[in-house]
Amino acid sequence: MNRGFKLSVIPAILLIFFMSTGNYASASDSFSGIAEQAQKAYSDGQYYYTIELYDSIIKQGYTSAALYYNIGNAYFKTNQMPYAIWYYEKAKKLSPADESINFNLNLANTLITDKIDALPTLFYVRWWQATYSLFHTDTWAKISIVLVSLVFIFLALFLIARSVAFKKLSFFLCIAFFIMAVFTLIFANKQFSETYKQQSAIVFSPRITAKSSPDENSIDLFVIHEGSKVYIQDNVGEWCEIKLANGNVGWIKKNLVKPI
Repeated sequence: MNRGFKLSVIPAILLIFFMSTGNYASASDSFSGIAEQAQKAYSDGQYYYTIELYDSIIKQGYTSAALYYNIGNAYFKTNQMPYAIWYYEKAKKLSPADESINFNLNLANTLITDKIDALPTLFYVRWWQATYSLFHTDTWAKISIVLVSLVFIFLALFLIARSVAFKKLSFFLCIAFFIMAVFTLIFANKQFSETYKQQSAIVFSPRITAKSSPDENSIDLFVIHEGSKVYIQDNVGEWCEIKLANGNVGWIKKNLVKPI
């Protein structure tokens, strides 16, 4: 089952360094100690204890791709695929281009019942999705700031330059950086929408029958199993409308899935 699984556990000091919330200075000693215990427990094969330790960090509001990835690995080792996939998906939200996260997520998805094929997309759509998924929203935003700064720098150089050749160079560089800045802002917005606006979830019930409407007596449409990823389209009371990667749409009970 574990063939090809990437076993790396990010060292405790790096785990704490990459935490995206909280005060590092005040929490470093406490959480680095817990992370070191978790890393040792994982190395010793004490995967349930590893989960307990990482979960204690998460419950205090600390998040990072490394933290989610490591706890996902522990759940993978205990064969709890819905939780492993859920944490890998959460890690991917924070670090969409990370090879280890994507590799282990894809591997975990091969071990669940449902093999849902996504609807085919045109090559330029795949290219577009691959491009904006290279970085997290914050990274795209930082790149945009750098590019906008370069735009103003070369605009200033264009205005003060006396050489015609240097004016032309400054002008074209200004335009080039401006175009790149626009694209990075678009990428940042698109990645933000994918990460935060589009609500996805993982199925945590062994078997669910999707209905044609939010009613137990409505028509059965299709069956999905634990570990599958769904996209939440709408909510009505205790029901939510879901959409699968293959385009199937149906209604299920909210308490059967866990939002990512």
